[in-house]
Amino acid sequence: MEDPERTKQLSPSLGRIDAGQNRARVVRLPLRSETGVAKATSKGRATSGYVVSKRSHTLWYALYLPQLEELAQSQQRQYLNKLAALMQELSSTISFHPLALICEIRSSLKYFGGVDVIHCRLGQLVTAQLAEWDLADHFLYAVSPTVTGSLLLARSGHNALVYQKDNLRSALGRLSTEVLQLKREQNRRLYNMGVRHLRDIWRLPPAGLRRRFGSDFLNQLNRALGKVPEPTRNYLPPPAFLTCYDLPYELENLDRLLPVADEIFAQLCDFLGRRDLGASQLLFSLQHEKRSCTKINIGLRQPSRSRKHLMLLLETHFSNLSIPAPVTAVKLEVTQFDAFASHSSPLSEKWGRSQFSLQGNELNETGEKIASAPIFPNDSNLNQFIEQLQARLGEHHVKSINSVAEHCPEYASQQADYLEFDTPKKRRQAVARPVALNPRPFWLLEQPLQLSIRRGRLYHRKAISIISGPERIETHWWSGTDVRRDYYVASEQNGCRLWIYREKGANRHWFLHGFFA
Repeated sequence: MEDPERTKQLSPSLGRIDAGQNRARVVRLPLRSETGVAKATSKGRATSGYVVSKRSHTLWYALYLPQLEELAQSQQRQYLNKLAALMQELSSTISFHPLALICEIRSSLKYFGGVDVIHCRLGQLVTAQLAEWDLADHFLYAVSPTVTGSLLLARSGHNALVYQKDNLRSALGRLSTEVLQLKREQNRRLYNMGVRHLRDIWRLPPAGLRRRFGSDFLNQLNRALGKVPEPTRNYLPPPAFLTCYDLPYELENLDRLLPVADEIFAQLCDFLGRRDLGASQLLFSLQHEKRSCTKINIGLRQPSRSRKHLMLLLETHFSNLSIPAPVTAVKLEVTQFDAFASHSSPLSEKWGRSQFSLQGNELNETGEKIASAPIFPNDSNLNQFIEQLQARLGEHHVKSINSVAEHCPEYASQQADYLEFDTPKKRRQAVARPVALNPRPFWLLEQPLQLSIRRGRLYHRKAISIISGPERIETHWWSGTDVRRDYYVASEQNGCRLWIYREKGANRHWFLHGFFA
């Protein structure tokens, strides 16, 4: 596409990346220096190492992938994120758009040696990745001083390069209105008005366009021409933290590694604090000479960036760890990041001190004051306690009890690893499961204990009094075992609440099956 406002045009030099019969015609306008003269080589030919004027603005490279339209939205986002990670080799500013990625390249022209090198490098990266996904290995591209202008030029398939903002109006004017991707009603109105190209829109009054098509329509055109600022949604790479420290000499005593680990955790907490993140899964590795490394998985129920807490967990792991050989190096890698959620610890401490002072004024039977420990209404203390238990006992030795939609008491609960319910969503799903409405004890005996009857009263350790009941529970007819029981809630003389039942068979014995908390 030629620019009618320019009398001199350079021959296209970028390679054609898109496949098919539509050959790309590239218009490359010379970039002017402050003196108005293009940089040339000793032979008088313009080079790709352009001189960027101090007054020049950004230059955006648009990468348009129409083949992604057939994919689901989630897969489109996944592919665009993958391509954005590849484009980071050539640009630090990458913005997302429907079926397109746009990166700023003017700041990289001098470093890479011109737009030709950037284009060829992007073509190699993108086509190789598209071929790996079994997608058509072609794409449309364009370069202009505005984000929206580059996107419209790329959608048109002209693959044009416009270096100066003064030439955008003429370059965009020849494009069809289809590149705006308007709604069906807006397209019908433009067609009835005789508007086929963007240059036809330039001739219309802005006030009438805003009244008929809305402000978004007019803002899109103004952004393409560089008349208004363009907000962009930039790509942020996922966080990654991996550090390694080589020891000056071999160490067999793990306690001597704690100062090194403390320094590494200090770097990690600084990294997390700058990004407002927390770590929930860490891998601490001990390297050995001619031996496989010793790996320590540190799992956190609540994302944390507390240096003191991480060191306490590592010390707990070290207390139960035996190494096969002396340690030569240590490595720390964060395998899972999460948003950091802080708590108001000063307020909790204040509440705890007030509770302590109130309870301290109570008197016991002898008239002495009672001093009890403060209770803090914060789940973080419980999470840290569970994490220390896991570090000391092992990940699979701390269990959680969950209810199951089953009326038989032996099958109404199940044990699972505590880490399986380490997120609020999983805990809500576990709570949402239907359970029996009748009271159930927290602790069931593996084998029911037969109770004795003395002078017409039930006895366990003390005499038992029935509080409520009965509740008839029978097994399924297809289970193969015929069990019928009448359950009661009872109380012992020492105040302990029991769950007892009486068989409905011939013997009709009484049994203790569980204890209420």
